[in-house]
Order: sequence, then structure tokens, then C-alpha cells
Amino acid sequence: MSRQESIPEQPMFGRRLRALRLARGLSQSELAGSEMSGAYLSRLESGTRPPTARVLSHLCAQLEVSPSVFRVSAGSPLAQAVAKVATIGESHQMARVLEDALQEEWDGDASLRWHAQWILARCYQTEGKAVEELQTLKELVALGGEIGQLDMQSRALVRLARRHRASGNLPEARAVAEEAYQLSVDNGLPRGDVVEALLTLVSVEAESGRLVEARTRLDQLADALSEDVPMRLQIEVLWTAAAVAVRQGDAKATAELLRRALELMPSNEDPVLWMRLRLAAASMYLQMDPRDTGQARLRLQEAASAADLVGMPLHHRELLILQCQLAFHDGRFAEAREMSDRLGEAPAGVGGRDRVGLEILRNQLAVVEGDRVAAVGALERIAKEAREAGSVELAAEAWRALAESLAHGEGNSHA
Repeated sequence: MSRQESIPEQPMFGRRLRALRLARGLSQSELAGSEMSGAYLSRLESGTRPPTARVLSHLCAQLEVSPSVFRVSAGSPLAQAVAKVATIGESHQMARVLEDALQEEWDGDASLRWHAQWILARCYQTEGKAVEELQTLKELVALGGEIGQLDMQSRALVRLARRHRASGNLPEARAVAEEAYQLSVDNGLPRGDVVEALLTLVSVEAESGRLVEARTRLDQLADALSEDVPMRLQIEVLWTAAAVAVRQGDAKATAELLRRALELMPSNEDPVLWMRLRLAAASMYLQMDPRDTGQARLRLQEAASAADLVGMPLHHRELLILQCQLAFHDGRFAEAREMSDRLGEAPAGVGGRDRVGLEILRNQLAVVEGDRVAAVGALERIAKEAREAGSVELAAEAWRALAESLAHGEGNSHA
């Protein structure tokens, strides 16, 4: 085979490279490693620099793919769709492009179909289309099994477990996360895959009230904070550890872990992750006992600035829910009610925990506003349903909210 035949041509190589990198959640600097600069990788992705044999070998090793994945025919509708999304970015319109291409090329290259569905699932996630995302992820898991690529199978299982967790289906989330973790360990998959699966399992166990198990598993991640682990994973380890600490009632440890995560994440590396981290931090500050409204306010201000630039509609809804909760805990009840009304009866796409949290908040407001009997009954029902669903932590939050709203109601009655 001649050199010209063995080296993929631009710009298809760059588009395919970017799609593969995004599918694995890697930044340009993480993929480049020590072999090349992030700027050089950027030029490769833009199609302005052809890859050399050495560069191709390095990228294939980093992405764990064969060079053949870069040689998909430019005429393939699915290849063109993936390339278009890689160039333009994920959006509602690009989701439709992928849907059409997958339907047209239903029997096309299995690996390319897997990557297209991976991106499509992420489009659905950012659009808040939980049902479509769940179905696509189930298909992704099945397709990964057909291909026989265990790393792809593990990543799809992790995404599926996170979807179940976001929907409030904790038993199923735990079962799928355990499957992903066992698969990654038993087959000696890369450390990043093991960490991703373990982090997902820890977060599900924490929400289920299995704090001892979650804490024990976190201890297995001590080496995940080393420099050879991608920064995104280091941040997720700190983020997850903070989520466990706040549920254990350890406000000091929670604050320290959040501080480390926030300081580690530069705003120019991954603006969406930077924003999501601040949303998560604000949520945890509002879960502390006592609630740290000052830090929550600061992080929400930062997240709001980022959301104006890179936020999708779902991010704006999540931001507004947290701003609404902050207003309530600040005693700004009229503002909280106004924001609650802006969200509508059932905000599209928000996760199960956020959805229940909003219902809790609305009943807290009802208690403060004088509709005490119905709201107290609703909060008691929410707590009971959360416990029956396996969400011990959410049930405890509902009982805490009930006590706080009754105290606010008493204060208003004596005012």
C-alpha cells in the first residue's frame, strides 16, 4: 500500500477525528497528549494540516481505533452527517440530520452508526428529550454488543446508567452502572473507562442512601487525581466526592472538595463543563446544613454568564430552578414564586431530581403563602414516594423542606 493510500485525506480526516474525540469526551489537549500541541491538533481537525503516519498512529492509539475508521467513504450519507455535526456542532437541526442519515443507512458501517447514535443521544440530552435519549442509548448498548468493542459497550452502559439516574430510576441505574464497572474491570479496559463507570456507580449509590458503599468505592479512586488522568475526570472525581460528603452532612469536606474542583477547571478548556460544575456546586451549597446561600449565589452568577454564551435551553431551565430555590432560602418569596411560574407546570427535559425538587419548592411556597394543609400533605407524599423509589436522600430533603417551610410560615404569621 502506498503512503498516499495509507494516509487519510483532509478534510474528511479532520471531521472524523473531531467526531471521535467528542464521542469520547476528550479535550484537544487531552487527545494531543505529549506527542503534539493542542494547536496542531486543532489544525488537523480543521483540515488545514494533513496527518503524518506517526501522528495517525498516535491518534489511533489514543482513541483506541484502527486507521480504517478514518477512511469511511465521503459519499456515505451517515459519514456526511457525522462530519456535518462535527463541523457545525450539536443542535436540534443536527439531530434531525443524524436521524435521517441513520434511517437511510440502517445497515451501514456498524462503528460509524455507533458514533452517530452516540452523538444523537447527546443531542437529545441537551434538548431535554429524555424518552428519545433513553431509547437511543438502549440501541447504542445493543449495537456495541454486536460490534464487540468492549470499551464502546462500557461507555454506552455508563451513559445509559446516567440517563436512568437522571430520570429517577435508581434501581435500574445501579444495575446498569454495576454492569459497566464489572465489564471495564474484568476486561482490563483503560483506566478512564473504569473511573467513568465507578463514578457513575458512586453517584447512584449516594442518591440511594448507600453512603457507606459510596464512600468505600470513592477510596478506590484516590489515584484518579494524578496528572496522567484527564482533567475532566479529575474534576468529576472531586465533584462526585463532594456529592457524597454533602449527603453525609459534612459541610466542611463538601466545601473543600468543591473549592478544589472549581479551581482546577479553567473556563477556556470546556465552557459547558465549567458551567455545569457551577450549577452542581450551587445545588450542593443549597443542600448543606446550614445552607450556604452566599456561595450558591456566587456560583449561579458565574453559571448564568456562561449559560448566556454556551447554554442550551435545558441548562437555562436548570439554572432558573436553582435561582428559584436560592430566592426561597433568601426569604425572597415573591421572586421565588415569579420564577416558579416562569418555569411552567412541567419544565421540559429536567431530570427527576430537579423535577421533584421543584415540586418540593412549590409546596414550600404554598405553606408560606398560607395554603398549609394541602402543601404539608403534598410534601409528606413526596417524601414517602421518594423513599419507596429508593431515593433516601431525596426523601430526607423533602422532610427537611417541610420543617423549614413550617418555620417560615410561623414567622410570617407572627409578622
